[in-house]
Amino acid sequence: MGWHFMKPLSVALGLYSVYRELQADIEQTLFRVKELGYEGVEFYGKFVHPPEVIRTLLERNGLVNCGWHTEWELLQPDTLPATVQYHKLAGTRNVIIPALGGPWEIAHIQEEDCPEVWIQHAKRMNQISKRLQQHGMRLGYHTHAHEFEIRYDDGTTPWDLLCEHLNNDVILELDTGNCLEAGVDPEEVLAAIPGRSLLVHGKPYSHRSGLESFIGAEDDDNNWPEIVKQCQIAGTEWLIVEHESEKAYPGFEGAERSLHGIQSFLEG
Repeated sequence: MGWHFMKPLSVALGLYSVYRELQADIEQTLFRVKELGYEGVEFYGKFVHPPEVIRTLLERNGLVNCGWHTEWELLQPDTLPATVQYHKLAGTRNVIIPALGGPWEIAHIQEEDCPEVWIQHAKRMNQISKRLQQHGMRLGYHTHAHEFEIRYDDGTTPWDLLCEHLNNDVILELDTGNCLEAGVDPEEVLAAIPGRSLLVHGKPYSHRSGLESFIGAEDDDNNWPEIVKQCQIAGTEWLIVEHESEKAYPGFEGAERSLHGIQSFLEG
C-alpha cells in the first residue's frame, strides 16, 4: 500500500515555539494555537499550573496533550511518583526526556561522555518506561545534534547506543532540524527506526540562516516530502512543529508560517 493511502499525520505545536507567550498567558496561548489550526500541543518546562487547569484548558480548546518534555531530574526515584501523578491529572500520554549530556551536561558532564554512560542512561530509561506503562503512559527521548556528532573509538555514536540498548517501547523523538545541524539526513534516520518514531519534531533548519527559518521557506533544508513519507511509513502519530526563530519569525509568526508549510506538504 502506498504511503499516501495511510492515516494522515496529526500536527501539533511544540509549545517551546511560543514559550514566552505561554509563560505570560497560558489560556490565550492555547486558544491561539487552536485558532491557527493545530490539533495538539507538546508541553515544555516546569509544572507551573495545576494539572487540572491544564486538562480543562485543553478540553475547552479541543487540543490533545500529545506529550510533555520532562527533565531528567523529575524522573528519578525520589521525584518520579509526583511527576507521574501530575501527568495523570494533566492527561499526558507521552513523557519525553528533552536531552541528556551535550552542552547542557544533563546527567553527565562532557568529560564523562563515553559509551558506558549512554548504556547506563538507556538502562535507566527502560526502567522508567516500565513504571510509566503501569500508569498508561509512554517514555520518549528527544534528539539533539550531539547524539549524532559524537563518535567513539569504534565508530559508534550515542544515537547508535540508544537504538541498541533502549527497549522498543521507548519512543525516539527525532528532531529534524537538530539532525540536519549534525550533518545527517532525518529521512534516512526515520527509515532506519520504523515503529519507534511515534513522535517527530518538525524543525525548520537552514545551513545558511540556521534556525531563522520556517517550514516551507526557500532556505529550509529539510526534505519535507520525504520526511512526511517516512513518517507515514513508520506510523508516526504526531508531527510536532517546533521552530526556534527568535528574530525573523518569532513566536506565533513562525508557528503560523510553519503550520501552513507543513500542511502544504501533507496535502501534496
